[in-house]
Amino acid sequence: MKKHFLIILSIFVFATCTEDWLDEVEPSTSLTPDMAFQTLDDAEVALRGVYSWLWTRTNNQTYWGGDIQTYGDVKGDDVRTSEPGKRTASQYRYTETPESSTLGFWRIPYKGLLNANALLENIEDVEVVTEADEEQRDQIKAQAYTLRAVFHHDLARIYGRMPANGDPSTDLAGTLAIEVVPPHENRERSTVQELYEQTIEDLKTAIPMLDDTRLTNGFINKWAAKGLLSRVLLYYEEYEEALEYAEKVINSGIYELLDYEEYEASWQEEFASEGIWEINWNTAQNADREGLGYLWDTRGYQAVRLTESFIDLLGENEDDIRNSIVDPENGFLGKYVGPEGELSRLTNIRVVRLAEVYLNAAEAAYKTGNQALADGYITAIYDARTSENNTVENVDLDRILLERRKELVGEGHRFFDLMRNGLPVIREGDDHFTLTMELQPDDHRAIQPIPQVEINANPNMVQNPGYGGN
Repeated sequence: MKKHFLIILSIFVFATCTEDWLDEVEPSTSLTPDMAFQTLDDAEVALRGVYSWLWTRTNNQTYWGGDIQTYGDVKGDDVRTSEPGKRTASQYRYTETPESSTLGFWRIPYKGLLNANALLENIEDVEVVTEADEEQRDQIKAQAYTLRAVFHHDLARIYGRMPANGDPSTDLAGTLAIEVVPPHENRERSTVQELYEQTIEDLKTAIPMLDDTRLTNGFINKWAAKGLLSRVLLYYEEYEEALEYAEKVINSGIYELLDYEEYEASWQEEFASEGIWEINWNTAQNADREGLGYLWDTRGYQAVRLTESFIDLLGENEDDIRNSIVDPENGFLGKYVGPEGELSRLTNIRVVRLAEVYLNAAEAAYKTGNQALADGYITAIYDARTSENNTVENVDLDRILLERRKELVGEGHRFFDLMRNGLPVIREGDDHFTLTMELQPDDHRAIQPIPQVEINANPNMVQNPGYGGN
């Protein structure tokens, strides 16, 4: 019992530390935690500590608890900040600076990487006796590898150019972190290519070890990792493999697209038929009025709202069931209403849904020249969201991205979908604070500045172009 208490205490300290833990004392890429453990049960507790960085609040951000989704939405054209003073306003306006950047998107992934790497390094020293022990160890390792991939991919797509918009072999992003490094070791930024290759390698390492049964406990299984890999491979323009992994999930038969009649109510359910990986969001994790539901809720922060242009776009087809979760009066999106009878802030976070995997498959098929497959996957989505059978033919990239807009709005994809396809963000109409705006993928504001506190702490850390020097 004492041993377990020490592990839990160690993780609790990591999860509740103040900003001073990293402020201008040691760079976030070179810290070492004391996470020694001796049993697989200890390792399970340590794994939960790695997961906790997906939602732990740091610098007033909750990362995958809500802020990475609003980031991916408000920087696009279908969602806007609700008022100039809201927490999403600088992202929406593209006014981030090194001094006032989205600091949590740098610090939180590195805290997660720190703990993931410590877990992976220590678990090899844990004694395993039975075959069941080996399976348990493999599950823990595989989930740590998958989480490490999530952290690295976010550091690549937020702080580095998309592969389509530059040279991944020379463009810089975050710093690769695949080991626990000594304190005060100042590491340089890694290339976009290095981060993507490590992300893909970690997911491929994890997949054979992961459980292939359907999970409803918030943990990652084989299908979640394959769905994530299909997403990452789309970003990295490896379309044949993206299609391969997407189809493995689709053809598994474990998950199903929601029926038309089930769609609206499914957002009050946890792990509905499309739910591949969801972050369980409960009062223990979210005791201080945070979470994606509260960022949308008109009774909460209402930091974001749908644009009128998107509401009109969706409303062009009155039969589209996705209209049922949109309130055109206030721009509310009913994806985050919370479980039936519960608060909106307790909404599970959908990280990977089957509908996205279908859309990944459609785009990858189209980009590899398989028109029939692309048509078929878009038809499947369109059929599921309308009450009549449809046949969609000769889809192009514009049509695929249109279906992604309608299906994935509010889930943090739109801005990244535009950037990874080399397309501008175009805002028109009086629903936007800036009446008209066009941001090209090569604009320096398309990627985040490295936080100034990190520049100050690490003499080897260079700033992104357009944001000043070191």
